[in-house]
Amino acid sequence: VISDNDNGINKIKIESRSLSLSLITLDMTSNKSSVPVDGETRTSRIVQSLDFNFPVAPPPSQDDDSSNLFKTVAGVRCAMPYAVKVAASTGIGEDHISEIVKGVFDQVEATLSNWDPNSEVNKVNMMKVGQQHKMSKMLQEVVVAAKEAVKLTRGCFDPSVAPILAHYQLQATKSSASSSETSSRHDRSTDECRSEISRRKLDIINVWKDLLSRGYSSNPKDTKISQKVEKLMHLSQWKESFSVKNNKEYISKKHNDACLDLDGIAKGFAIDEIAKRLPSPCYVEWGGDVKVMGDHPAGRQWTVAVVQPGTLSDLQNRVLHARAEGQSGPVFTLLKDAKNDKDNIKKSNYLAVLELNGGDAVATSGDCEKVLEKDGKLYSHIINPHLGRLLEINDNTLAQAVIVCKGSCTFADAFATAAISLEDPSKARQLLDPFRTNFIFPLEDFLLFSRKGPRIIRMSIPGVEPKSVKAKRLEKHEPAKVIVIGSGLAGMSAAIEAADARARVIILEKEEKTGGNSAKATSGINGWGTNTQAKLGIPDEEKLFERDTHKSGKGGSTNPSLVRALSIQSAPSIHWLQKKFNIPLDVVSQLGGHSASRTHRAPPDSFGQPVPVGYAIMSKMKEVIEIEYSGRIEIRCGSKVTNFIKEQDDEGVYSVNGVDVECNGFNYEEQADSVIIATGGFGCCRSSNGLMAQYRPDLLGFPTTNGSFAQGDGVLLGCKVGAELIDLDKVQLHPTGFIDTKDPFNPTKILAPEAIRGSGGILVNSDGRRFVNELDLRSVVTKAIIEHCDQYKDNDGRVGPHFAWCIMSVESQQLFGFPALSFYKDKMDLFISCKDLSETALLIGCNEDVLIKTIQSYSDAICIGSCTLTGKTIFPANISPASKDLIVARVTPSIHYTMGGININPAGEVQQRLIGHFGSHIHIRGLFAAGEVTGGVHGNNRLAGNSLLECCVFGRIAGERAATIKQPDKFMFRQTNIDGTENNWVPAVLREIRNTDEKYGRSTLEVRFNLYGALQHSGLDIGQFIGLRGECDGETLQGYFSPITRPDDEGVIGILCRNDSKGGPITELLNCARPGSVMYMCAMGGLRLKFKGESILFCDKRIRRIGLVAGGTGIAPMIQIVRACSDHVRKNRGKVPLHGLNLIYAAEGEHDLAFMKLLDRVEKDFPRHFRFYVKLDKPPLGWTEGVGFVETHDIKDHLMYPPNDDDLIVICGPPVFENAMRKNLFKVGYKPSQWFSFSESDKVGASS
Repeated sequence: VISDNDNGINKIKIESRSLSLSLITLDMTSNKSSVPVDGETRTSRIVQSLDFNFPVAPPPSQDDDSSNLFKTVAGVRCAMPYAVKVAASTGIGEDHISEIVKGVFDQVEATLSNWDPNSEVNKVNMMKVGQQHKMSKMLQEVVVAAKEAVKLTRGCFDPSVAPILAHYQLQATKSSASSSETSSRHDRSTDECRSEISRRKLDIINVWKDLLSRGYSSNPKDTKISQKVEKLMHLSQWKESFSVKNNKEYISKKHNDACLDLDGIAKGFAIDEIAKRLPSPCYVEWGGDVKVMGDHPAGRQWTVAVVQPGTLSDLQNRVLHARAEGQSGPVFTLLKDAKNDKDNIKKSNYLAVLELNGGDAVATSGDCEKVLEKDGKLYSHIINPHLGRLLEINDNTLAQAVIVCKGSCTFADAFATAAISLEDPSKARQLLDPFRTNFIFPLEDFLLFSRKGPRIIRMSIPGVEPKSVKAKRLEKHEPAKVIVIGSGLAGMSAAIEAADARARVIILEKEEKTGGNSAKATSGINGWGTNTQAKLGIPDEEKLFERDTHKSGKGGSTNPSLVRALSIQSAPSIHWLQKKFNIPLDVVSQLGGHSASRTHRAPPDSFGQPVPVGYAIMSKMKEVIEIEYSGRIEIRCGSKVTNFIKEQDDEGVYSVNGVDVECNGFNYEEQADSVIIATGGFGCCRSSNGLMAQYRPDLLGFPTTNGSFAQGDGVLLGCKVGAELIDLDKVQLHPTGFIDTKDPFNPTKILAPEAIRGSGGILVNSDGRRFVNELDLRSVVTKAIIEHCDQYKDNDGRVGPHFAWCIMSVESQQLFGFPALSFYKDKMDLFISCKDLSETALLIGCNEDVLIKTIQSYSDAICIGSCTLTGKTIFPANISPASKDLIVARVTPSIHYTMGGININPAGEVQQRLIGHFGSHIHIRGLFAAGEVTGGVHGNNRLAGNSLLECCVFGRIAGERAATIKQPDKFMFRQTNIDGTENNWVPAVLREIRNTDEKYGRSTLEVRFNLYGALQHSGLDIGQFIGLRGECDGETLQGYFSPITRPDDEGVIGILCRNDSKGGPITELLNCARPGSVMYMCAMGGLRLKFKGESILFCDKRIRRIGLVAGGTGIAPMIQIVRACSDHVRKNRGKVPLHGLNLIYAAEGEHDLAFMKLLDRVEKDFPRHFRFYVKLDKPPLGWTEGVGFVETHDIKDHLMYPPNDDDLIVICGPPVFENAMRKNLFKVGYKPSQWFSFSESDKVGASS
């Protein structure tokens, strides 16, 4: 046990030859909260009859300096203690608080209590089939919530399980009685019980008892239940028991035994109701569940300590105590020993201290609230509704579930019950995860606890680095000086993130004001899985967002790694803008090309005025920089960067050390540790020798929505240091730029936001006919306008661009927002009002009947949900021939965005392409880029709303990466204590996951991690492997991998792994990981080749020829060796032996092959030095290379034969493979000293 007392963490490490497992547990003996806790949450006691006298629990013993800020009432209701605290500043008195609390409790008991025979819920339970009951408002609200919870949890929460629970209670009682009777008979007639007849009778009784007992299981895999239980299981489901009809006012039973038990949700509802009736701020706790409203009066977050449930021994002792107190069993309500209760609470061990915000609710459910005793074993009272059984309370199954839900203790209560019913912690986590985003009351946190270990699962957000880990990582580097070129959203985001990482930042902006095109953005910023989506009940997923982005960009470069980073970091970026800058991104729209509503923008301000999202973000960012970052971020406007201060090494790789600046006619140099390009695109570049003329001369005649500053300065700067450029010919035309009839030929247009069509605006041509799905991709709508619409002509005969008419109904105008619409209609005079379709047809100049027919057809499509003409299936707003008060505008395709630009990797590092160098790209040292200046994200057509998102995501990534460039340690890994016994495990942030091969390799992935700094090296030797560990579902999984990147690769380390079950438990962890996730690495053992000058050394012995034998993912160290040897040949041409590197690559099937394209390229580039041969045990049709296992003749034909003393054979693969290869090598004359086998040498497979 390795204790980390500073963090309250114990690390328990278990290692063997075949297993290395680490469990991380909380230190249960320490509670190091920096603030006093407001209360405790624990597994609640079961609701009992009113005459049961439960002892009042004293409040927590921690001193709370803010206690005088509250008016507090406390007591016991339904055998459960409650505490209610209301801020004294509200002026409410304790008597009034007590009156509100008592009123809610009385109403809840009279309506929802199963213990009150006269309650409304019991009246429902007494009904017969055919009767129906009109529910009170409270019962209706709870039943509707319960029904929704059943649906959301797929039956894991079900208030209809009472019949099957009653069956188990009855069988436990019978079993207890039978055991007593059998014991009595045995005492009376020992001789008779020994007779053959008696033994047979006992056998029959035992069989009968076994049948009755099915469903009592200590084995999660035991799913046997009796036929009676199976029938009861069917009848104990909501869908088979109750029906709610007539506008959800009436409830009826589907069978007479149906029983409604709302205890699993009523407590949470009561807490919600009390909190709703009290003034804010307030704190409500009852039976271990909690809800807080408003901000804590002390100016801190609310805090609640999660109490650890009892051990199995504790539960047994509490059963004994329950018997002593008069409970006869077999059903026991477990209470702590009253005389020791105060001491127990003082000594409570905490699993966590939760920090809550206003509106958060906490509910806890456990396996020890109420138990059944049978045959000396304890069973939880909660039914697994999927298996219809009770599970024995033990150390492995889920013992406690704690749910933190935004806005609803009712649903927190239901989710806690649902989670605990699943028994398995991993399955419970899988159930809860979707409610983090796809639910109107999103989960803020959850904690799942099982006793063994203990095993604790906390809610984690994919791609978000824990604050404590990030803080420690950012302590490693020395403060850097960072220059940011450009002051749009990408530049500002980069500057702020760099400053937060302790950098001194200078923003250089060539214009006299900041903001760039970002300040002009109006449609919004995309994000999936956001709090706003959750509050609005909008479901969305990673795969949908990424699919939409790739689909929109089809025909261009949409780098999967960049798109994945964009996707995963979208919600964190939205939340960053909301929390750090208080930008209310509370309105969400579904724009063209999206499969869900995910484009966020701000609502009108308190005066009803529109808030353009781009302007709101940029103005607030500038304000924050000026106030909070004074002295750390300097903004210099009117400062144009003309060149880089740069160096170029012998390999041709550039390093950037600063910039040349022109300001007010003066030129000066500004040195820096790193530079970030965030200058935007070239959408307003009209010069004859500019980028637009060079790459898209056909678009020079189109208008633009860009500012005059969008000239492509950053792209041209990148060219000066060899930056690779991609997709510069991919230029997006936005389909709707307003034509201002006062100046129709002005080449700069005001953008008609995507949200206009997203709110239901429709497009018609000059004939009054629709011609496109208005919500299709921008590229599709643009093409349709050019093909189906006339060119604009004025009275003088001048001809302009193709244009369409945009018509908005009143409903569409309302959905877009009248205040925002007022800017375009009233202030800019871009819309024209028409009282009906007749006036609209007159304005357009089309036949009125044609327009009416068009609108009628569209109205019909709304009714059936599909337009046969255009394929449109989403209709945000209604419009019909009878519609009045329409508004109409002329819109034309305009240059809006340039998708191409500088090529970057997912770390924001600018890429340089090196011809003839192994690996086609290398990053330019000290140079980063973000925003529209880059390429590789949007492909041929940018998805609406992804522009601001790209700026924010990659601006933040580039900012931090640029700020951490000065690492005092050249190497990330220490070469001492490589066995992992010391604290040399270091956190590594996941950069990207890539496919290993275009044709093969479907079973393998390349996983890349950032080193601490962009210029840092790993410090490993060639062939040395690493340990990788991380947490998944409360378990720390560990595996060993050989890097495929070289030790001298800067800023990155990559490994090869399987993506299927053959890769072992660690595969599950890697498949769950996303860019930004953190794992831990440690340098281990391995081959350790050294390259010195013209020589290759192994154990200080000079090696002339190397043979490689790889099995499956054992190719990983071979890839690293191939890379290193290729680089060695390139640097020492003519001085290394011919065919000095030979590879045999064996795999089961084609999908197991990895890096085949890379190996082909190396063989092509170095035909005299490298050759490789592939063998498959299960080859595909048409396979022409080796088939079967690697035999001795393969070694003779494809490696070095006969062997020489300075030859080395490296073997890596599964242990059985390596063992067979060693035997084959021995057979052909190799000595053990001439081979290196990973599993033999280090007792652990390098690719396990």
